[in-house]
Amino acid sequence: MIRFHMADMDRLTLFSTELTVFRPDGVTELNDALKRTLLAERALGPSGFKASVSGGWHSRPDLAMRREEPFQALMALFVDHVGYCLQGMAAERGLEVPQHRWSVQSWAVVLDRGGYNLLHDHAAAHWSVAWYVDAGDPPPADAADAGALSFVDPRRAAPVIPGLELAPSTFTVHPQSGMLVVFPGALQHYVHPYQGERPRICVSANLRMELTPGR
Repeated sequence: MIRFHMADMDRLTLFSTELTVFRPDGVTELNDALKRTLLAERALGPSGFKASVSGGWHSRPDLAMRREEPFQALMALFVDHVGYCLQGMAAERGLEVPQHRWSVQSWAVVLDRGGYNLLHDHAAAHWSVAWYVDAGDPPPADAADAGALSFVDPRRAAPVIPGLELAPSTFTVHPQSGMLVVFPGALQHYVHPYQGERPRICVSANLRMELTPGR
């Protein structure tokens, strides 16, 4: 009879997905300036961009190119925090990050009551971020995920084990004003219908690493 010994077992966690949530200090003034600018821009009318948004306003995807100080400060915040994540992941694996520069594309979405984002991804980007300028009103008691950001398990669907949910199919982040969410661009995600009265304002960005010339 072959006996099973626990000490003879290798247990591995495969294909993990890195998602990081930051809550930087001292961003109230930055968010106030962004909010004034973005709401004033929305008041001028539709931008012509919709993407995955339903029931909201989508800015032109040119925020990374704007010279106004709030946008420049926010892009620097994105690059710094994504770079921190990258350095940490590389160090854990004993790797060195090559010399590179960042290519950034950024846009804003303002959701009104009932607005949401359809399931989508940013597969062309190495990293994506979501920055909450104003997370809006808290969700009602009967809709706890209203306005929340949900990520979908990137692995192929597996049969559900009856009565035992070992691997939930989604992971949900409940936004707060001044919160930054960093995740792989290929990770599918969506936003639940927002139920507040105050506009929910989020600035998103895609970041790609490009090796510097000669490397």
